[in-house]
This record gives sequence, structure tokens and C-alpha cells, in this order.
Amino acid sequence: MANSVLMRKCVLSRPSRRNITSSSPRRTSTSPQRYNVAAPVIAYKRFEDIPGPIKLPLMKHHEHILPRIGCYHHTVGLGLLESLRDKYGNLVRLSKTSRKRPVLYVFDPELMKQIYESQATEVPEWVQSPLQAQRNASGKCPMQRDEAKAVWTALQVILQDDSLIKCFDKVFNEIAEDLTRRLGQLRHAENALNEEFSTEIYRWSLETMGVVLFGERLGCLAGPAHVPINDNRRPEKTSMDDDIKELCSLSQRCPSSLSPAERLVRCTLRVTDENYLVRSEGTLRQDSAMFKNALEAFDDHYRLMEYFLENAQRNLEGGEMRSEQILIHKLRPLGDKMLPFVADAFLAGAEPLAQSAVSMCYHLSLHAAQQQRAHDELCWSRACREEGAQGGELPYITACVREAMRLKPATGGVVRRATKRLLLDGYEVPTGVDIVLAHGVSSKNESEWGRANSFIPERWCHDSASPLRATRAHSFASLPYGLDCPVSGMAGRMLAKLAANMLDKYRLEWHGPQPKLVTSAVNWIGPRGVMNGLDARFDAPEKYN
Repeated sequence: MANSVLMRKCVLSRPSRRNITSSSPRRTSTSPQRYNVAAPVIAYKRFEDIPGPIKLPLMKHHEHILPRIGCYHHTVGLGLLESLRDKYGNLVRLSKTSRKRPVLYVFDPELMKQIYESQATEVPEWVQSPLQAQRNASGKCPMQRDEAKAVWTALQVILQDDSLIKCFDKVFNEIAEDLTRRLGQLRHAENALNEEFSTEIYRWSLETMGVVLFGERLGCLAGPAHVPINDNRRPEKTSMDDDIKELCSLSQRCPSSLSPAERLVRCTLRVTDENYLVRSEGTLRQDSAMFKNALEAFDDHYRLMEYFLENAQRNLEGGEMRSEQILIHKLRPLGDKMLPFVADAFLAGAEPLAQSAVSMCYHLSLHAAQQQRAHDELCWSRACREEGAQGGELPYITACVREAMRLKPATGGVVRRATKRLLLDGYEVPTGVDIVLAHGVSSKNESEWGRANSFIPERWCHDSASPLRATRAHSFASLPYGLDCPVSGMAGRMLAKLAANMLDKYRLEWHGPQPKLVTSAVNWIGPRGVMNGLDARFDAPEKYN
């Protein structure tokens, strides 16, 4: 009896085989201090614990922006996001309102970097958009989602080659010269630019993109500029006319009298002015007039893209390849998938590039000292070339462009949808959450930049000894077009060529009220009337001495 009791005790005291072969790696050490030490368990907080505005049962977060009673009734666009960051921190959660998914706003550059590098998010697909409906009609979209993502990634890699980008320098300069000449024709009383300034900037944007994607000029800047006279001048709007849309001169002409390039400018302005690329009640309902008008506009745009692409491919096969045709030559293996790709590229890039140019002109017009330094750099570069020395680089003008894009980035935020569970700053973010990376707020974060709301191009100069230089900021703090935009590196070169040609001949001045930054598909200096020059005028009273 005693032996059986002893045996039973030994069996019960022996460690079980299951405890030894746990999910943790097998330990070979015999040290008693380390043998049974369990791995630390990290307790992540729930997604619902992320701070954010309190929601009510019915209106949820809408009450916070209601007039008079809302906490943020006086802020819109990026101002609203800045207020949320100041009150709640770098992560702000908004639960479901009229949307089907909760939203997480991210304001810290390091957290943005973690999201980009996590490979657990993707760009959300707008399945009910009129653009997708137009592409799916008659098999106009042969490229699947994964294929399109791979093509955009490959294009981003290609456009990171500095030698390829330099191939476009000459033609970028020619396009900038044509725009500068046309802007000189637009000046009327007191040398102020007229209301066609917006249309001319879009002409430049489309012409520049056409050279990159098609390898040839489209003709958007051909012909004389529209110079208003007493008979065709647009009357100045009053406060009672604020709801009247601003129309460019191309919309007042017969379509049959327009060239294909002018029809492209007109169609692009129609898409941007009517916000056909923005989710709204009109673009989500297929029985609405706005949805049908959007389909018509996208059909016209697609036919124009097909016309220009056929001409470009014909010219590429017909003779010796020019330097600016290198990109379309690399894209030829896409075959019939190239047409929807270039059409989407034009729709996605025309307005951000145009608004970046407007922002650059606005900031330069407010700072005479920076203009003078940029002009002196141009004179020095010209003198070096005349003496046979190298002087093609313009670092200060490039710095002015980068500073303007930092202060008023074309993209206020990039939306990514979580496809996997994310662990972010101690919080667990579930699958399906829409994450907004607020680059428009981080680019003006005082802790990152110092004097963040001031126009200081010197911070981007490599030889600057200023404590405010851009190297002190996080590398993800200023991404005007987001991280994945293929032409983000080339856009600065396009704008620098434009700034160099404008400042070489004219001094820009601003005589008007401070414009507001309006957030729609992109951030633009609005309203459209202000951008067109009715209330804000770019003056060129004299050339530099």
C-alpha cells in the first residue's frame, strides 16, 4: 500500500509532456532562473479606446460641425483636422456616421511610415463610381486591380531614375516658355492677369503630362490666348452670384471649332469643376443627372486619350526615337491595357499638378525678397552658361517649389484601407478600417518644422546653416502627393522650370484678399473665381532691372 502511494505521488509530480513542448522555442539551458520564464504578453488596447469626438445615438459625429452649436463649426477641411489633432493627439477615431466604415486619422509621420511599410493596407476601391461604370462598359477596362497596382508600382520605379527625368528638361522648359508668353498676353488693367489664368494653368498641366506619357506635345498651348475685351469680358460677381459656376472661355465656344487638345482641356475642367471624381450623393446614385453627366464626360475623355495615344504610337514607330519618348517606349508591352492606364493617369494628375502651380505662384507673389534671390540665381546660371561653365542647376528655385508644396500640398490626406489587423501605437486596428494619413497637417507641424506656417525656402537648401532646415523633420512629414504617386519626384522639376521662366521675365505680386484653401478631390486655392483672378491678381508691372 505504501509503495502504491509513493508511485502515485511520483506520477503526479512529474511535469507533463504538453507543458514542455509549448509554442515557445525549446529551451536548452539548465539554469533554474531561465527555464520556466514565460514570454511577456503585450496587452494592446482596443480600437474603440482610441480618442475621438463623442458620438450621439442619432447624429453621431455630425453635431460637432453644426453651425453655432458644434465644437468645430468654424473650421473646414484641413482646419478641422488640425483642431482634431490638437485636442485628441496623433490618432483620432471617428465611428460610423453616414459611412459604412469607421475612420482613423493619423497625424504623426512615424506612424504614417509604419502604415506604409506594413503591407497591410491598400487603396480603397470605389466600386459605384461613374468612372468604373464607364470603364466596365464595352470592355474598356481590361486591366484587373492587381495588374493596375503592379503597373503603377513599376512606373514609380522607372520614374525614380534621374537620367530618365533629365531627358524631359528641355521640353519642360519649352512648355514653360509657352505658358509664360501666353500669361503675358492675358494682362489687362494695371497688368493684372485676367480670369483665364486658371484655364492657362490647366493647359500647361495637361501639356506637361502629355509629353511625359505620350512623348510629344499635344497642342494645349497652341494658338492665341483668350484676351477679354469689353464685349466678352466676364462681369464681376457679387455676393448674390456666389452659386453661379465659373466657366472658362472654352466652354463658350462651339465644340466643333475646338482642336482635340482644346477639347481635352475643356473636358478636364468639366470633370474637376463638377467634382465627378469625388464621392457624393450625385456620383453614387446611377439614376441621378450628375452620374449620367459624369459618364458622358468620361466617355469624351476616353475617346480623346485614344486619339492621342494612337498618334503617339504611330510617331514612335515612324522615325528615330527622341529622348522624351523613352517612357512610352517602356510602356509599349502593356498593349491594349495602356489606354485605360494613361486615361486614369491624366484624370488623377492634371488637377494636383495645376493646383501646385497655383500655390507656387501665390507664395512667390507674397515674398519679394525670395523672388529677388531666385532671379539672381537665374542671372548667375545664365552667366555661367555664357562663359561655358556648368550652371544649369537652380537649387534655390527648387527650394521655393518644395516649400510652396509643403505649405499648401495638393493632397491633404491619403486614404488606405486596412486589409489585415494592424498594431499601431499600442492600439489594435481591425480589418476594414479606412485610415486617413493626413499629410496636409503633418507638413505644417510646428514640432517637425519650426515656424511651420512661414515661407522659408532656405530650409531646403543643402548649404544652409539655419536651425530650421528640413533635415530636422521626419522624412514622411512632407509628402505633397503621398508616398506612392509615381510623378511625385518629377513634379518638382516641372514646377521649377515654370517658376524659372516666370521669374526671369516678371515680378509676381498679389493684390487681393487672402484666399481660402478648399479641400475637395485635392486642395485648391478657392473659390474658383479667386483662382481665376477676379479678386486676386498676379501683377507683372515691370521686368527686373
